[in-house]
Amino acid sequence: MSTPLRALLALALGASGCTVDGIFFRPSSPTDGYDFDGLDPDLQGELTELHPSLIGAADRREGFVETEWGAIHWVFARREGATDAILYSHGNAAHLGRYWDRVERLHALGHHVLIYDYPGYGLSGGEVGEAGTFGAAQAALEVLVAQPEVERVWLYGYSLGGAPTYELAARAERGDAPPVRGVISEAAWCSAQEVLQDGTQVGLPGHFGTRLLMDSCARVGELASSPLSMMHGTEDETIPIRHLRLLRAAADDALEVTAHEVAGARHTDVPVVAGEAYDAWIRGFTGTP
Repeated sequence: MSTPLRALLALALGASGCTVDGIFFRPSSPTDGYDFDGLDPDLQGELTELHPSLIGAADRREGFVETEWGAIHWVFARREGATDAILYSHGNAAHLGRYWDRVERLHALGHHVLIYDYPGYGLSGGEVGEAGTFGAAQAALEVLVAQPEVERVWLYGYSLGGAPTYELAARAERGDAPPVRGVISEAAWCSAQEVLQDGTQVGLPGHFGTRLLMDSCARVGELASSPLSMMHGTEDETIPIRHLRLLRAAADDALEVTAHEVAGARHTDVPVVAGEAYDAWIRGFTGTP
């Protein structure tokens, strides 16, 4: 956990009855829609410099799906000749535009990709919260499986996105969501309460500071058939590497799990630091040539 965030958590927890749920959701919205084919600052990503979308207009679909938490905005990146698709659940800061270069990278590896915004983020309606985040993920998954090119779906969750990803995987395991082939997580946490334990370092139970659960370790423990590929930077100061180990330990011994500890990587740069190895992990896990 970074020092400024640790200080903020400690300050908030020091106030009687105060919770820090807002730390987990930091939404923002573009001024208008997205100009994918121009130099749109709302599409400035984490991994690359500002550039027009590498995925052309003919291969993009964009829309909204109505949920009880609000209208959820999604963008589908079509990959010619692909049958496998990735549902990408992004991190807690900004909106899907910040993560578009991550979509481009997965698209270049041979997948259709659908990215969406949680309630209160980007062009999505509603207010931030745990139930709405999970509901948006399920609605986006249902949009993805309805695309005519899609035969198999993989879930990918980055940071905050790990929580709806593992929740969806557990729902799919129970038959409460469309089936998925497997799960990829990057810099994901075990649970919201474990994150608070990292941040305060004062031995308080996590429920003292948050009403959120977002308990991915519990959801991993429910999985019996979906293989998992986890990756995490060893120098991650936001979500420490111990969360990868907790998630790995929570998995059933019979489950196929691969855990990559990326030496020197921090919270936002695992794909950059891992380089070609990252591409090989994604291709190997999904079986894409």
